Amino acid sequence: MLNLNSLGYLILAAACVLPSVRATAQNETAQNETAQNETAQNETAQNETAQNETAEYRQALARAVRSAAERVLPSVVSIEVIGVSEVAAGGNRQSEVAQDAPSCGVVVDADGLIVASDIIVRRPSASILVVLPDQTRLAATIVARDHHRGLVMLRVESKTALTPLAFPDAVDTPVGSTVVAVGRYGGDRSPMVSSGILSGTGRLEGTMLQSDARVSPSFYGGPLVDLYGNAIGVLVPAVAEGGAPDDTSWYDSGIAFAVPTPVLANKLDRLRKGQDIRKGLIGIVPKAKDPYAEDTELAAVRSRSPAEKSGIEPGDSVVAINGKPVRMFQQIKQALGPFDAGESIEITLQRDGQERTVSVTLAETIPPLNPQRLGVWVTENAVEAGDAADDQAELQTAVVVRAVVPQTAADGKLEPGDVIKKVDQTEINDVATIGRLMITAVADEELTLAVERDGEPLEVKLTPTPIAGPTLKKTIDQWSGDAPENPWDVQPLRLPDVPNLAAYVAPKPDQVADEQMAEQGLAMLVLLLAPEQRDPSEALQAWRDVAGRAGVVVCAICSEDEQRWQQKEIDVISRMTTLMAQRVPISASAVAANGALKDTAASAADSMVIAIALSDRKNFSGIAVAADAKPPAVRLRENEPDRALEIMLPIDSLDDGPTWLAPLATAGYPISLGGDTGPDDLLRWVRLLQTI
Repeated sequence: MLNLNSLGYLILAAACVLPSVRATAQNETAQNETAQNETAQNETAQNETAQNETAEYRQALARAVRSAAERVLPSVVSIEVIGVSEVAAGGNRQSEVAQDAPSCGVVVDADGLIVASDIIVRRPSASILVVLPDQTRLAATIVARDHHRGLVMLRVESKTALTPLAFPDAVDTPVGSTVVAVGRYGGDRSPMVSSGILSGTGRLEGTMLQSDARVSPSFYGGPLVDLYGNAIGVLVPAVAEGGAPDDTSWYDSGIAFAVPTPVLANKLDRLRKGQDIRKGLIGIVPKAKDPYAEDTELAAVRSRSPAEKSGIEPGDSVVAINGKPVRMFQQIKQALGPFDAGESIEITLQRDGQERTVSVTLAETIPPLNPQRLGVWVTENAVEAGDAADDQAELQTAVVVRAVVPQTAADGKLEPGDVIKKVDQTEINDVATIGRLMITAVADEELTLAVERDGEPLEVKLTPTPIAGPTLKKTIDQWSGDAPENPWDVQPLRLPDVPNLAAYVAPKPDQVADEQMAEQGLAMLVLLLAPEQRDPSEALQAWRDVAGRAGVVVCAICSEDEQRWQQKEIDVISRMTTLMAQRVPISASAVAANGALKDTAASAADSMVIAIALSDRKNFSGIAVAADAKPPAVRLRENEPDRALEIMLPIDSLDDGPTWLAPLATAGYPISLGGDTGPDDLLRWVRLLQTI
C-alpha cells in the first residue's frame, strides 16, 4: 500500500534538490565558457604570434637575400649576343633559349676578364657585347672555353677597373641551406634574384651543385650565392644524362645547376693562358648492365684509349680511384667526372686476385666507336656447373648461340647450341658483355672465341664485320616465313594523362602467353606519324600482315598537335614504349618515321625521331629516318658502348645522304644503308637488332 506522506516527502525533497543541481550546472557552464574563451583567446594570441614570427622571418629572409645579392651585383655583368641566326642547321627554328636571349657573366679579373656560360658561343654570331652595371657596352673577345663545365672566358677593354668576384677556397654550404641565384635583365640591367635551397652537391658525375631556384636564360653565367653573399657557384644550363635532348631544356623548371666556384678558381690560370679545357676520357666499358650493381669488372677497354695505354685489360675490376674505394660503376663515373683531359689519376685494379695500381693520363678524345657484328643470335641459358651427375651441381648463366645469320662473319664458324665462354681474354656470362665487346671491337682485327660444342672445348677464330654499310638482306630461319595462323590484332594504346592517340599491332593475348613466342622474343618498331595523320589504327592496317611475318610489334603514335611534334612528347613516347614492353615480350626495339620507307618524304616526325634517339638511349637500339630528314637543334653526344645506337636511312651510299650524317658517323654511330626500303626491309632490320 502506497504511503502518500512518504511520496509527498519524496516530492518535496526532489524539489529542494533541483535548484541546487541547476546552480551547479550553471556554474560549470560558466566555467566552461570562461575556459573556452580563454582557450580561444590563447589560440588567437598564439596564431597572431606565429603570424608575426612568420612575417618577421620572411622580412628577415628578404633582407638577407637582398643583402647577399647586393654583395655580388657589382661583379655581375650582362651578355648580349648580336647576329645569331634564328634557324639552326637543318632548317629547324631554334627556341627562345637557343637564339639570342641575354645572359650574364661574372668579372674574375679587374683588367677585364669575365666568365660566362658558353651558351653564348655555341652558334656563330656577329659579335658579343658585355654590358657593365653602369650600362656601358664593350665588345668582347673569346679567350678560352671550358667545354667540360659549359663556361667561356671573355676579355673586354675597359677604361675603368672592374670589380672581380671573390671565390671561396671551398664550398661548405650545407645541403638544405638557402641560396640565391643572381642575374641582370632588361634595358637598364636591373638586378634579378631567385632564391631556393641547395639540394645537392657533386651532381652530374661530380661536377655540379644543384639548387631548386627557378632560373631563366638571363641567369646563366651569373653567381649562385649563400645568404652571406659568398659566391658558391656559377650558373650554367645543364640536364641529367638522358633527361632531355638539349641542356637548356630544364630552364625555369626548379632544377638549376652551378659550377662550384672553388673548382672554377683552379681553372682560371689555364683559361687566362688561352687553353681550352675538355672532359678527361679514359675508355673503360663496364660489364654490369646496371651501373648501380655492386660490380666494377670491365667488359672491354677502348682501343687506343688511356686505359689501354696504361695496361688496363678486360676482366680487371676497379677497386679504387685516387685511393677512394668504389663498389659500382656509377661510383667510378662519379669519381672520374671532375677530371679534365691532361690530368693524371691513380687507379687500383684487381686482376687474378692480385691488386695493382696504374697511373692514367686522361685524354681529350678517344677514337670513335666502329661497332662490329659477329652475326649471331645469342641468349642467356641456365646450365649446370661442374659434373652434371652431381646432385649438388649449381646453375650458372651461359651465353648460347641460338642461330647464325647467313653471310655474316659467324656463318660456317659458329653453330646453334655453341656456348661462348670467352672472347679473347674476356669471360662471357651474359649477352650484354659480348654485345659491348662487339661495339668496341677494332675493325679487321681477328678475335679468338673459346666455345663449348657438344660438351667439348673448341677455339674459333673469326673477324667481325662493321655494322655500318648495307643492311643485311637475309635473316635467320626462325624469323622468316609466313604470317601467323591467327592474324595479329590492332589495339588502342592510351596513357591516362596525355592526349596523344596511339595504337599497336601485336599478337593476341593468348598468343603472347605462348611459351614458344616468349622464347623467340619479339622486336618492336615505334612508328611516329606525321602530325597531319590523326588515326593510328588506320595507319596500322597496312602493317598487320608484314608485322606478323617479321615478328615485330608495330606501335603507331600521333603527335599531340596537328602541326608539329614537341620536345615534351619524348617522355610520352618513352612511357608508351615501356608500357608496350610490359604487354609483349620485347627483345629489341627501334623508333622510326614513315619517311624511312622509300619514296616517302620526310616530315616533322623524322626530326622528332632523331631527338628521341639522342636523348632516350635506354629504350631504343636503332632509328630509321628519311634521307631528307632535318635534324633538330639538339646537342650531339658520342655513341656509347653500353647504350649504342644504329642509324638506318633508305639510301644506297653515304653520298646520297644528308650532310648531318658526317658528324654522327664521327661520333661513332654506325650508318646502315637501307637502299629501297619497303615495310618488309624495315622490319627485318628491326628484328636483326637482336643479333650481335
